This record gives sequence, C-alpha cells and structure tokens, in this order.
Amino acid sequence: MARWRRLRGRAAQPGVRPTAVVPRGGRDLADALVHDLDLEDAARAFGSSYALNGEGLDVCLGDLDDTVAAVRGEAPGARLTRLVALAWGDATQERYNGLSCADPLTGLASIQHVQSQVAALYRIAGDGWLADDDIASTHAMMVVELPVVRDDVQAGFARLEASLRRASAADLITGVVPECAMVAELNPRRLGGVVRRAPDLDRRLTGVVTDLDCRMALSPSQGRCRAWWERLPGSAVAARALIDELAR
Repeated sequence: MARWRRLRGRAAQPGVRPTAVVPRGGRDLADALVHDLDLEDAARAFGSSYALNGEGLDVCLGDLDDTVAAVRGEAPGARLTRLVALAWGDATQERYNGLSCADPLTGLASIQHVQSQVAALYRIAGDGWLADDDIASTHAMMVVELPVVRDDVQAGFARLEASLRRASAADLITGVVPECAMVAELNPRRLGGVVRRAPDLDRRLTGVVTDLDCRMALSPSQGRCRAWWERLPGSAVAARALIDELAR
C-alpha cells in the first residue's frame, strides 16, 4: 500500500504496461491510456465489467480514479468519467432485467420493462450523461413480427408452437443484433427492443428475417416474418405512445 501511494502520482513511462500500479479491473483501460488506443471502447468495457461483477458505482469510479492517476498522474476527465458511469448503469440495468424480467419459457421481457428501459434512456440523456442527447437521431425501436399460427393446429400445441417461435426469434435477434440487450414481447406475434441506429441495421434485420423464415419453414404453421425499425420520437411520452401503438 505504501508503494502504491508513492507511485500513484507519477505517470507511467510511454509504452510500458503499468500492471503493477493499477487496480486489477483497470488493466485494459490502462493499456488504452498508455498506448493511445480506442478510449471509448475501453471505458465502456471498464464500466460494464464492474457492473457485471456486482461492484457498486462508487467502487467503479474509485478504481477509475486510481487507474488514471497511476498512468497519467491526474484525475480522469469529465468525458471519461461519463462514459464509464453510463456503461456501468447500462450493464447494471441489463443484468437486473436478465435476472428478474424475462419470461422463463421464452426469455422475453415484458412490454412494461422495455418502456422502463426507454424512459431511462431519455432520463439519462436529459441529465447530460450521453455524448449525443438527441435520442431520435441515435436510437430506434426494432420490431420483428412473426407469422400467425394456423387455425387447424390443435389449441394446446398451437400455444406451444407460438412460444417456441418467440423463443427462437429472441435467441436469433440477440445473436445478430447483440446491442439489443433486452428483447420484449410487445404482443403475441411482435417482439421489440431498443437499438442504437447504425448504417448496417437494415442489413442485419434482413438477416434476422431470412434466418427466421428458415426456422419457420420447419414448424407446422410455417409462414414468413417481417422486421423493421421505428425512429424514437423526441420525448419519453411520445416514445411510450409509440410502443403502445406497436403492441396493438
């Protein structure tokens, strides 16, 4: 501990990995600081790792202070702190939702939980925790619609087939669009989730539909799927109304 106090005020030599003077959870971030790597990705990974390990925000930010002090001999800047805190918050919410919100059969969250996720997104944007607070230009609501189960399928099996379809779709969505951390059941045939808008989003949604159609071809009812995304509106109230409309 005495050695740490002597070293924390001194910046590391360029090109030297400072593993001996940073917290264990800060080693990758320290590498990014020393070698001028992508700091945004390293900061998000740092915050997420603390949340997924069950560490509180105070511990996370304390280790961030220690890591930056060990490498640069100074306190972390506001932008770096914001990136880490936001990543910690997002990962904590995803972990909580994964533990408490999913349907045990399909793994899908409820519409109430996706509404809470969207409301939280607008709230942190309003509080200044996002680099770009224009949610309408950065995020979207992704929707995947499954085909109907045929009327001639026996009632008990029809319910099972519908559940298996939703579970298969949820698994495929999280695999192809991993940033959609929480997939919710908007109605028995529609699944939805919040995603960050990206140039390849349409292409990936097309891939989801193609793979889902192949899976649907193996089910008794068969049918074809469709997918699209909706631009999130300018306010949390309007976003809630959009989700309600998609759930009809």
